[in-house]
Amino acid sequence: MREYSFISVAVKRRRDGRELADDYRDIIRQQARDGWEFVQAIPLEKHTEPRIDLIFTRKAEQ
Repeated sequence: MREYSFISVAVKRRRDGRELADDYRDIIRQQARDGWEFVQAIPLEKHTEPRIDLIFTRKAEQ
């Protein structure tokens, strides 16, 4: 069995475009150190609060 973790990273709207509130690479590296494997990033940019959801998985402890 596997367990999953979801981390949302806010997308900031700026005059010259958009940028992420946090560096997704740092989040992925930290999660990997904690035993999580990166699965996918889902962009949710058209919501009232735009964000990118990062999905991680690892084998569940029994």
